[in-house]
Amino acid sequence: MIKDITSFFIFSSLLITTGCTKHPDIYYYCDRDRAGNYVLKWEVSPTSPEDKIKIYMSDNDSVFSEPPVMETMVSDYVAHIPVQDSLTRKFFRLKVNKTFSGIISNHVFRMDNMQNLRDLGGYFTTEKRQVKWGRIFRSGDLSEITNKDYKIIESLGIKTIIDFRDVGEYENSPDLYTAPKMLHLPIASGNRAYIRDKILDGTFYRGDAILFTQDMYRTMVEKYSEEYARFFEVLSDKNNYPILYHGFLGKDRTGLASYFLLRALGIPNDANEDDYLLSNLYISEQMVMGEARYLPEQMQEAATVVCKADISYLRYAISCMENKSGSVDKYMEQELRLTEAKKKKLREILLYK
Repeated sequence: MIKDITSFFIFSSLLITTGCTKHPDIYYYCDRDRAGNYVLKWEVSPTSPEDKIKIYMSDNDSVFSEPPVMETMVSDYVAHIPVQDSLTRKFFRLKVNKTFSGIISNHVFRMDNMQNLRDLGGYFTTEKRQVKWGRIFRSGDLSEITNKDYKIIESLGIKTIIDFRDVGEYENSPDLYTAPKMLHLPIASGNRAYIRDKILDGTFYRGDAILFTQDMYRTMVEKYSEEYARFFEVLSDKNNYPILYHGFLGKDRTGLASYFLLRALGIPNDANEDDYLLSNLYISEQMVMGEARYLPEQMQEAATVVCKADISYLRYAISCMENKSGSVDKYMEQELRLTEAKKKKLREILLYK
């Protein structure tokens, strides 16, 4: 599980091995500060005090040319990489001796009025293949984005936006950014406005919120498999990329879609669960429930349940899939039409060679 953001973003390197020489494992973390500059952190094991690390930077995730943009000691553990502007996306690779890391970039984008915008790239499958950067993104809705937010989304070159919000959410709060292809796959998540009002008037408590959320996850599994199946039909066409999919906060309907996708790509379960929980770092409860911080404690607890991801909800959804189909994989094959052929196609589109 996630202990902190740094531990979450440490991924094992894609090792280059020759002969019987011992090659180090390179672990890394990448973020952007508020000015848009990059911060790289790393750990290398095993290493010696004199080892140096070379940092390669590129605008293209496929080409990393000499010379490196920086060379420093492995024992420095961190490097700050200034960039010309805050919009241009950069990609990195680290090299220690003859060993390269995987391809590195930032997962998270710092937005003004948009919740939880993240790139699903960078993860490694159980077969040590890496998910491509810049192909598929997840987020909350785009109904209140600022001009800065708009420019960040525009810089990603999104071709397709998939909106999981229900009809009421969709009509009352339309996305302010539109892509060439807009697809609405409505999945009901309960009456959020009603729940918010109930929390604020003190008649909806933590236990109510837990039951509400469990019921939402069971309903998604039992009644909305067709919407998720259509989601994967869109993902199976390489001409639709880059793709952004979202719900309201990007944690439940979007979180379940991400769980299905990462599982189909072969991402280990612990990394998949960590991605689900990462929403907790990038959803502002104050932005969603502005008055919540002034509420009595029992009302704040209900607001927190509604605004946060909890691994128990994902595991409850998994138990519903197992009850329905016998296993998660059978559920995905039978209900979402995720055959081995379709999963292979997804891997061809979304994994580096």
